[in-house]
Amino acid sequence: MIVLKGTLRWLLAGGLILVVGVELVARYVLGLGTPPLSQPHPRIEYLFQPNQDVSRFGNRVLINAYGMRSADFPELKPAEELRVMIFGDSVLNGGNLTDHDALATTLLSQRLAETEGRPVVVGNISAGSWGPGNWLAYAKDYGFFDADVVVLLISSHDVADNPTFVSLNPNTHPQQKPVSALVEGMTRYLPRYLPSLGEPVQSDSEAPADDADSQAAVRQGLADLRAFLELAQQEVPRVLVVQHPERQELTTRKAQPGFAMIRALAVDLGVEVISAFPAMDAALADGENPYRDNIHVNTVGQAVLADVFFEALLATEPSGHAKSTNTTLLD
Repeated sequence: MIVLKGTLRWLLAGGLILVVGVELVARYVLGLGTPPLSQPHPRIEYLFQPNQDVSRFGNRVLINAYGMRSADFPELKPAEELRVMIFGDSVLNGGNLTDHDALATTLLSQRLAETEGRPVVVGNISAGSWGPGNWLAYAKDYGFFDADVVVLLISSHDVADNPTFVSLNPNTHPQQKPVSALVEGMTRYLPRYLPSLGEPVQSDSEAPADDADSQAAVRQGLADLRAFLELAQQEVPRVLVVQHPERQELTTRKAQPGFAMIRALAVDLGVEVISAFPAMDAALADGENPYRDNIHVNTVGQAVLADVFFEALLATEPSGHAKSTNTTLLD
C-alpha cells in the first residue's frame, strides 16, 4: 500500500510537471495564450478592444486606446505634427503573423519622420473583413483625429464586404483571454488539424449569394464607400484611395469588377487614386513574393505598401488624378 501511494504521488507529480512544461512551450515557443481581443460594436460591427500589448506567435501586437493597431497618440494633434490615418481591412492590419515593427504603417511613420524632420503619427484603423460600412461607422463614431491626410487601402472584393452583425466567432474574434495557452491550442487550433476531435472550423466565406443578393451587396458597399469618402473630404485636407491587388489579379492580368467600380467612384468625387498593382507586380517579377496567400501580404508586402503610401503622400498630383498605369497593367 505504501509503495502504491508513493508511485501515485510520483505519477501525479510527473503529470503536473508535464502539463506545466507543455503550457510553457505552448505559451513561449508557440506563442499561444495571448490572442488580441475583439469586441462587438452596435454600429462598427466589431473592433479590437483598446489598450492591448501582447506577444502572439513571436510577434508584438499593439492596440491603442482607439482600437487601432498603432501606438497611442493624443486625440488632438499638436500644430507641428504630421498626422495620417490609414483605413483598411486584414491586409493593412497584418494579423498575428506580422510584428508591429514590420507593419506598413509603422514603416511609413518612421520614414516620414526622417523625411519631414518633425513628429509623425500614422494610425492603422483596420480589422479583418472590414469593408466600407465598417470604415464609415468608425469615422462617424471616432472622427479622423485631426488628420492631415486620410488614406483608404481597399481591394476589389471589398466593394461588397458589408457588416453582418452576427455574433463574433471565438475562434476568429476572441473576446476573452483563454484559460491557458494549452487550452487554447487544444480547443482553437488542434481541431483544425484533427477534425475528428470536434466540429470542423467554418471558413470565413459564406455560401455563394444569388445575383440579386450580390448586386444589393455591391450597391450597399458603394453607397457606404461614397459616404465615407465624402465625410473624409469634408473633414480632412487630403484624401487618397490606394487600390491593393489580389495575387490572382496580377497573375491573370485581369482585375475583378470591383476594381473599376471603386476607381470610378473615387475619381467622380475628386479623390486621388493610387494603384499598388505595379509595385506588387514588380516585387513578384524580382522574385520577392509579397503575398502570404491570395489576398494578404507578408512582411515583404508590408514594406511594398509602405513604399506606395510614402510615394503617394509625397506626390503633389492634382486631386482625382489616377497616377499609376493600373489599367495598362491589367489590360
